[in-house]
Amino acid sequence: MEESVSQMTTMLSNILEHHGRANQCLASLEEDLVRSRREQEKLKATIEALEKEKREMNARVALMERKDLYELLKAKMEGFQIANHRRTIGGFENLNLTITQKWVEIRH
Repeated sequence: MEESVSQMTTMLSNILEHHGRANQCLASLEEDLVRSRREQEKLKATIEALEKEKREMNARVALMERKDLYELLKAKMEGFQIANHRRTIGGFENLNLTITQKWVEIRH
């Protein structure tokens, strides 16, 4: 009987030891989960900031493209105005030549 009590005590001790280890593992997993969620939130905030920056950059690029297009159109209009002025002075041959020259300048 005494041996049986000793065996039961040993078994109970082993069970409690395993239970303690299981609780430690569970606590460690919970800490990892909390840490992982924090990192996920940080990454989410970083992604949102990068997406905002991307939208702002795209808006700046679009604005620059519009400005470049405006400058190109402005140069074309100036070319046509010069061509029209020359036409009144030198006739239609100068008009055609001036428009062609201005077009080549704008394209390069």
